Amino acid sequence: MRLRITVEGKAYDVDVEVMDEPQPEEERVAIPASVLQPRPIHILPEDKIVRSPIAGLITSVIAEAGQVVLKDETLLIIEAMKMESKLGAPMGGVVKNVQVAPGQTVRAGQVLVELA
Repeated sequence: MRLRITVEGKAYDVDVEVMDEPQPEEERVAIPASVLQPRPIHILPEDKIVRSPIAGLITSVIAEAGQVVLKDETLLIIEAMKMESKLGAPMGGVVKNVQVAPGQTVRAGQVLVELA
């Protein structure tokens, strides 16, 4: 069986073998309890910024300053090569400011929205 696990924000694809019989004691791996304890989440300033993934035209701005948003909630819509893409919040939070308006052309990497 193939699974994807995420450890500290990095995804790993792993192969897992399902066994019918329990493993002998010497083959078992003990995981220290400290590893299983929840760790604080460190949010980097860059995590609070939504940048344009492509050059395009802003067709709709849904978010506004002061609005509370959830992770992946659509903040704005950008069009490039006749295709629309919804850009969502990278994390839950409050919209600090929106730096674009509908009809504005943006370049790849340009800051569009900042979260607080």
